[in-house]
Formats: sequence, structure tokens, C-alpha cells
Amino acid sequence: MSSYGDTWADIYDQVHVLTEDIPFWVDEALASGGPVLELACGTGRVAIPIAQAGVPVVGLDSSAAMLKLARAKARKLKLGAERVRFVRGDMRSFSLGQRFPLAIIPFRSFQLLLSVAEQHQALEAIRAHLSPGGRLVFSLFVPGLDLLTRDPSTPMADYEVAAPMSGHRLLVSLHSQYDTFNQVAAVRTSIQEVDEHGAVVGETHRDHQLRYLYRFEVQHLLAACGYDVVDVYGSF
Repeated sequence: MSSYGDTWADIYDQVHVLTEDIPFWVDEALASGGPVLELACGTGRVAIPIAQAGVPVVGLDSSAAMLKLARAKARKLKLGAERVRFVRGDMRSFSLGQRFPLAIIPFRSFQLLLSVAEQHQALEAIRAHLSPGGRLVFSLFVPGLDLLTRDPSTPMADYEVAAPMSGHRLLVSLHSQYDTFNQVAAVRTSIQEVDEHGAVVGETHRDHQLRYLYRFEVQHLLAACGYDVVDVYGSF
């Protein structure tokens, strides 16, 4: 299993500024009536908006540093344990002692599982925590041929965000290399901090791996683990 892990905690919220998916997850949570189980919840990017919408949520993640940040956010917003609870655990093997009408895995985090065996373990552990008729909703990316054949020196994404403390610009660039035999993408995220004069005053990078999946592969995987596929969406 790959992981963003503790080494990402200090920069995760700065470089991952995606918000367009949050209304989707909140709507799913509201429709379920709660409580909601979020796997790989990280720093609470999705769990906290769900809690703010009035739906109880349990967020599970393997990183103590990520969870520390998530709990600090919840305290700042005065969200008590009855509304949001963060638990350290491994999505492949966990036991929470309760069942949920909805489990979610946002932001492609299911693809941090790098083998079919790990995928089976996680899906079985999640299914054991679903109420009768409960649902698992998760997001994935399917790479096109253009990505798989792209020159690794060509970034697959470039964007700019503001550093919250200094006001400097953060230039974020993602490069990927693909192991097409094992369907694993090795992703390097490079961050340059640029001051108001255009000078680079800091530079760092973080690495992680994702196992990319194809639509019908996922549907067979879910069927093998006892799930029925209800819907397949192309975007949020």
C-alpha cells in the first residue's frame, strides 16, 4: 500500500486545493442520513464539510500527522465528537464496532492500494462495516493513452496556489512515470516557493504511487467482493 503519510502532512492542504467535488460528497452524505464512514480521510478535506452539513462522520486514516491536523480543524470549528470523529487505522484491516449506510473514498485514495490482494482486503473490510443496503461511493481516475505514453519529463499538471503564511506563490508541478505491467503510476509532486520579486526561496518534492484501474476491471473487482454496481459517473 502506498500512502501520502506523515511526510505529506505539512504541505498537503497547501497543494491539494480541490473543492469542486465536495458538494457531491455532502449530497451523498445527506441522502444517506448518516453516519458516514470516510476512508483515507487525510486532513479532513471532505469529512469536515460533511460534519458541517449536520451529518455525523467517522474519518479513518493511517497517518497520525494528517489526523492531528484534521482534529485541530474540527476543534477550531467547534465540531464535537458526536459530529466528527477521526480514527487511525488501515483501510485494509480495521474494526470500528459499528455499521454505516454510506462509506466513501474520495480523491482516488482507493488507488493507493497497489495490489489486487490489498484491494480485496479493503473492500471486504468496508463491506463488513456497511449496514444492510448500505453503499460504497468512491472516485477513481482512468488514464488515457496520452498520459501513459507521455514523456516523463513533461508535467501532467502545473498550477499555482498561494502560500497561506507568507503570501508567496507556490508553483506546483506533477510528473508521472507508468509501470504498465503492474498498472502503477509513480507520481512526483514538486513545489517551488516564489517570493514577490520572482525569486525561488524554497523548493521541495513529495512522491507517492497509485495503481490505475480501468472501468470494467473495477466492476469485476466489486462483483468478486460481493458488491452490486448501482451507478457509474464520468465526473462529479
